[in-house]
Amino acid sequence: MHMRSRTLLAWSLWLVTFGCLAGGLAVTLAVTRPLTADVLLQGAGDAIPWLLFATIGLVLTLRRPTNPIGWLYAAAGLVWTLNVPWDPWVDQLLRTGRPLPLAARLAALAGDSLWAVGLALAVTLPLLLLPNGRLRSRRWRIVVVASVAGTAMNVVGWCLSPDPMTQTLRPVAKPFALDGWAGSAATVVHWVGWVMTFASIPAAAVCLVLRFRASRGIERQQLRWVAAGATAAVVGPLLLIPLEAFGLLPTVDAFSWPLLLSVPVAIAVAVLRYRLWDLDRLISRTVTYAVVTGLLVLPYLVIVLATTQLIEGSGSLAVAAATLAAAAAFSPLRRRVQDLVDRRFNRRRYDAARTVDAFAVRLREQVDLDALHAELLGVVDQTMQPTQASLWLRPAADPGPR
Repeated sequence: MHMRSRTLLAWSLWLVTFGCLAGGLAVTLAVTRPLTADVLLQGAGDAIPWLLFATIGLVLTLRRPTNPIGWLYAAAGLVWTLNVPWDPWVDQLLRTGRPLPLAARLAALAGDSLWAVGLALAVTLPLLLLPNGRLRSRRWRIVVVASVAGTAMNVVGWCLSPDPMTQTLRPVAKPFALDGWAGSAATVVHWVGWVMTFASIPAAAVCLVLRFRASRGIERQQLRWVAAGATAAVVGPLLLIPLEAFGLLPTVDAFSWPLLLSVPVAIAVAVLRYRLWDLDRLISRTVTYAVVTGLLVLPYLVIVLATTQLIEGSGSLAVAAATLAAAAAFSPLRRRVQDLVDRRFNRRRYDAARTVDAFAVRLREQVDLDALHAELLGVVDQTMQPTQASLWLRPAADPGPR
């Protein structure tokens, strides 16, 4: 495929995905009654992750068109949004108790079954192909076959089984449901496919772990970004769930955004090889500000609550005093925590900073130009580790005859 055709296809996938999301908004405005701000906010919260997912796929396909991971993400974003324009209509019909026409039942069935296709496109296959878009070896083809075949069996078996749809507001009969032994066979096919679909995911994860253990150099740094994204996908929701419980998140289920987007963003950085070597610094900054925030917020809350209880009517003064105390403590506390975290998570930067500081102290006392030349080159080699280094000193200007 020519580059122009690839670019056209990449933008087409993104535009169709965006069109589905825009169509969902238009249908919501047209049919949803009562139309409240909460309904629109919930719809936006559901649409933003899929749009970002499709955008990640677009960037990867444009920058690395030969790597199939970008195409997989773009296709997953499209598959997950195909039913979005129809969902508000189907939901409104169910709320009002009206019967569903065939088009509405087909749309509901798409939303009830296509999640498995998106799961294979966005999770299983990218894990097998990271980071260069090729399998680790031919033996891993069996996992690809199991994922694709399991997904097909899962979707087809579910569409034909007699069980009602489960992703709608209330159970709805399927348009292609089979009865008798044929329906029982379809149910068995669905469950076998379901097992194969979800068994392929840990197998793909094992492939990624084995690839990481054998990796070196740039490939290892790429896979470290993926590991960091997976960690954020687990830790992020755990930190955000309490905020949602107190109503502090902008939309319902916003805690799931890190779960959905952390790994794709990390994979995009890894595939594009963009700022790969900043990972240690990113981790150290994240840990630093998390620790500092915890150390400042908890005493702040204690001071506010205690002072408010002890001095009735002085709540505003207590809040102001606690805020000023936290602000005064932030800078020195941040520097100390940063130093501790760098020692643990970013040792290379910590050692380089100490080497430069020590050289700056010796520089004030050094008067021998040859010794300074050798020491400066030694510091550059120790901290920057260049392939070669040289120092050129401009000769002193001739003052001329007097």
